[in-house]
Amino acid sequence: MTNQYIRPGSATIPIAVNDVVLITTPEGTLESSGVGGGGSGAQGTQGVRGAQGTQGVQGTIGLQGVQGVQGRLGTGTQGTQGTAGLQGISGAALDNTDDLTEGLTNKYFTIGRVSYEHMQGAASNSWAITHNLGFKPNVTVIDSAGNIVEGEIAYTNSNSLTVSFQSAFSGNAYLS
Repeated sequence: MTNQYIRPGSATIPIAVNDVVLITTPEGTLESSGVGGGGSGAQGTQGVRGAQGTQGVQGTIGLQGVQGVQGRLGTGTQGTQGTAGLQGISGAALDNTDDLTEGLTNKYFTIGRVSYEHMQGAASNSWAITHNLGFKPNVTVIDSAGNIVEGEIAYTNSNSLTVSFQSAFSGNAYLS
């Protein structure tokens, strides 16, 4: 008895007869494989391998920023150091003189050190006063009639000043 298996979709091409597999060659001829019947059939051709996909493009690298310009070094001469200030009066001298030994004179508050009286005998509208106090003092001007007169004070330095008035007169200037 012959067992024959037909290829699906074909009424006449067998794929196996008596449990022997038949191989269809590219030319369409049948050859048997297996026990007792001849050699093995020709191997079919291998299918075409699909093409490999293309590799993606690498992104571009961004540009580096421009480096800033270094600032310029300033030029010019260095300023001069100011002069040292005068030494102040010590705290003990600023209190009262009760702690001084009897008979001693307080040398800090003598009239000559902290005040000066200028007498202007000749009438003038500009009084130049040299006081030698070592500081810029307050100025009070009184005319020969005893009236306080205002003027414009210009300090020449810490030892002299000039007082200017609108009209000429004589009198006294008290500086402290």
